[in-house]
Amino acid sequence: MNQTRHAQIRAQQRCIPPLVMEWLLAYGCRERSQGAVRLSFDRRSRRDLARDVGKPVINQMGRFLDASLIVDPDTDQVITAMWNR
Repeated sequence: MNQTRHAQIRAQQRCIPPLVMEWLLAYGCRERSQGAVRLSFDRRSRRDLARDVGKPVINQMGRFLDASLIVDPDTDQVITAMWNR
């Protein structure tokens, strides 16, 4: 995963596991956001993730599925990580 130092620090400060960041990159719903792309889990991406990793895993990790990433659309570099609140 290509990420800025800022993204590494924010993910650690906000307790967002690297696995969840990988899931966001692979399954997250992409939305344009002020020149960048915001990745988050919508209903469809959660369903696709559950199909691939299994519902028991989702039940255990479900609290982490409210995370989002902001990504540079040109380089796919993660700029920051945050919680949807």
